[in-house]
Amino acid sequence: MDSSLEIVGLVAIILISAFAIIGIVVSIPLLRLINRFKFLAEKLNESLVPMVEKLNTTVTHLNTEIGSISELTQSVGSIVEQLEKVVRLARILLTSPLIKLISAGVGLASWIKKAAGEEKNNEKNQGKKQE
Repeated sequence: MDSSLEIVGLVAIILISAFAIIGIVVSIPLLRLINRFKFLAEKLNESLVPMVEKLNTTVTHLNTEIGSISELTQSVGSIVEQLEKVVRLARILLTSPLIKLISAGVGLASWIKKAAGEEKNNEKNQGKKQE
């Protein structure tokens, strides 16, 4: 009787170890993918946002220069205002989804870690109940 409990305990330990190894094997590529997304978002943030801000500054400066020309002020001013709106909208459209994507990736990773931890706890609890 005693040896059967030991065998069950060893099997439980082996299964828990196997699940832990599988969890580690699955989580490593997932974490690498999340890090790549984070790196891509940082690079886009470093290069795209300053470029869009510079473009916005250039358009604003252009609007000021064109304001001095009396005959073209109304038509060109409205065009520049539309460009500024498009630049602001482009900045919002480019940065907001990236932030949401990164947040979703981090949330997914933490959910997977939590789920893996719960599986371990459930397996440990089952192993203890069987002993």
